[in-house]
Amino acid sequence: MTDRDPDLSRVLKSWPHQPPPAPRFKAEVWARIEAAREAPWAAAAFIAGKLGVPARHFRWALPLGASLLLTFAAVAGIGAGTLRTTLTENDRMAAAYVQTIDPLQMAAGHAD
Repeated sequence: MTDRDPDLSRVLKSWPHQPPPAPRFKAEVWARIEAAREAPWAAAAFIAGKLGVPARHFRWALPLGASLLLTFAAVAGIGAGTLRTTLTENDRMAAAYVQTIDPLQMAAGHAD
């Protein structure tokens, strides 16, 4: 069968498909959108219920907690990077110093 089969083209053109519209489609879409908007607050309400705090007082805690966690991760990453750089730099400086005072190291440095 090729793309130029006239019988197939004629049959396909004469076969329109009109699916029936879904009942309450728009209402169900909006219901899902509203449920998705409330999903993070549902988690906050669950946690607040476990802690015994009213949910309306707990709504600010979820974004605040995420912000604090992100800030802590950034500070920890910067601190770890700075520490690593400092330790590596100290090792390089120590190796350079040893090379200037140790005759064997001086000979190894000039062999390059």
